[in-house]
Amino acid sequence: MTPIKNVSKTSKSEANWVTPDPIPAVDAPTIMVVINRAWREGDDDDAVYQSTHAHWRIGRESRERAVYVLGVAGGIVRGAYRVESWYPSAQEGEEKRWGFHGVPAPELHVVGTSVKRFAPAKGASNPVRLFPDGVSAVEAADIASLSQQLNAEPLARIMFGQRELFHSNLLAWFFDEMPGIADQVFLPLARPGDGLKRTVERERGNLDLVFQWPGYAPLVIENKVFSVPSLSQLDGYSAKIRRWQGTPPELCLLSMIEPPIELSDEGGEQIGRTGHGWRHLSYDSLADRIDDALEGMKKTYEIETMHRYSRVVRLVSALIASTSISSAGSAEPAWLDNAELDPISSAQTRSALHKMRAARLAAMVNSVLPSGGDQADPGMSHGRPLVTWNSWMEREDHSVWAGWQLQDGQFRRFVITPHILGATAEKKAERVAFARRNPDLFSFTALAGLFGDADLPVRPSTTQSGFGDFSPDFVYQYLAVPAVTVSQLMNAAQWIQSSISASSESRGTPVLGPA
Repeated sequence: MTPIKNVSKTSKSEANWVTPDPIPAVDAPTIMVVINRAWREGDDDDAVYQSTHAHWRIGRESRERAVYVLGVAGGIVRGAYRVESWYPSAQEGEEKRWGFHGVPAPELHVVGTSVKRFAPAKGASNPVRLFPDGVSAVEAADIASLSQQLNAEPLARIMFGQRELFHSNLLAWFFDEMPGIADQVFLPLARPGDGLKRTVERERGNLDLVFQWPGYAPLVIENKVFSVPSLSQLDGYSAKIRRWQGTPPELCLLSMIEPPIELSDEGGEQIGRTGHGWRHLSYDSLADRIDDALEGMKKTYEIETMHRYSRVVRLVSALIASTSISSAGSAEPAWLDNAELDPISSAQTRSALHKMRAARLAAMVNSVLPSGGDQADPGMSHGRPLVTWNSWMEREDHSVWAGWQLQDGQFRRFVITPHILGATAEKKAERVAFARRNPDLFSFTALAGLFGDADLPVRPSTTQSGFGDFSPDFVYQYLAVPAVTVSQLMNAAQWIQSSISASSESRGTPVLGPA
C-alpha cells in the first residue's frame, strides 16, 4: 500500500468531469432520433428542432403511438417535442421517411440529460430508437448488466488488452477498406488544404491517426478511451505538428471524457475546441456518425464489423458513464462494487474503471473545496483506487504534507515528513513521535460522527504505537469505513481542509505550496 504523494497538483482544467443527470422517466410513447450529423455545438432551439423533426424511417404503428420525439446528439438530449402530426418526405429517394410537426415539451425536463447508460440494442444500429411504453428509469442498464454485455462482444475481448491501440488500428482498417463510408464519417471533420492523396498513417510522431485526402489538410486524431485527456500532452503534440510542412492539420481529440472546451464560430458552424486548439469528438458522436453512414447498407462482414464496433463503443461509453457521481450530496457508495465488474474478463479494464471513479471522486472533492486551494488527486496503488488530499505546511520549523486519503474502506489522516526519511525502526519511531506532538493533524473526533458512527475506533490497533507507517516518510491513522458514501467523503474533506487551514493560521504559519 504505497501512498501517493501529492507533490504536483493536477489542474482542475485537465478534464471536464461534470456529468449530466440521467434522463428521467417519460410516461408516454417516445421516439429518440440521433441528430449528430445535423446538430452543432451552440445550436439554438430552432436549429435543434430543424435537426430533429425530419426525416426518419419510422413505421406506421410507431408514428401513431408516439407522443414525444427527442433529438439526441453525443448521448445527450438536445431537444424534446410533443408530436402534433406526421408527414412523408417529399424528397426523391426518401419516400419511406417521415417528418413531424411538433411543439417544445418543457414538461418532460429532459433537455440536457444523458442517455449514455442505455445499453445499445444488438444487431444493426439505427438512428431511431423506439420506446413504445415510454422511457423507464429501469431501462438504464446497471454496471453489472453493461459488464456482461460488453464481455459477450468479441471485439470487446480484443479491445480489453490493447484499448487505445485497438481503436486506432480498427479505424485505420475502416479508412482503408471502406473508403466511401469512412469518408462520410471523417471527411466533414477536415478542412481544405494541399493534400495530394488519400492515406492513413499510424503513430506518426506518437500521434494515433493521421488521415489525408486530396485537396484537404491532414486530420490528426488522438484517442483516449479509459484515460483522461492531458492538455499538457496535447500541447506537446501541437508543438511537433507545427513543424510539419504544408497546410496546418486539423486537430481532433477523440475521447470518452470531455475536456474543457470553448465554442468558436468557424464558417458559420459552432465548433467546440480545447483552449489548445483541439476539436473534441466524443466516442458517442463517433458511433452516431458510423451508424448514420452505415444506414441502409447491404449486410456484409465488413459492415457487420463496424456495426458491432459501434455497439462496443456505446457499451464502453455507458460503462464509463456509470462511474459518474450524481452530486456532492449523494448517498451512493464512494467506490464501485467489485462484484458488479466481475463479468468483465479484463483486469486492466476493471482497474481502469476503478481509476475513473477515483478521478470523479477527486473532481467532486475539488468542487466543494475553496477555489484556488489545494486539490485532491486520484491514484492507484496495488491495483486499488485511492483519493488523496494534502496541504503543505510548517510544523516544528519543518515543511510537511498533512492531509487525508481514502482507499478501500480506510479513511486515513496522514503526515508526510520529508525531514524524517528512512525505513529503520529508529526513523519510524521519530515519525510516530512527531505525529504525537501534532495530534490535531490526526484528530477523528468530529470525523467519526460525519461517517455515521461517533464511536468508530481509531486504527491501527494492532501496532504498539497506534500508528501505521509507509516508508520512507508517511505516518497515519485511520477509520474503517467500508460503506463510506459520497456525501460523507465530501463532508469529511471540507472539515479537514477547514481544520488544517485554521490550525495553520492560529500558529501564524501560512499554508505553503512546494518550492
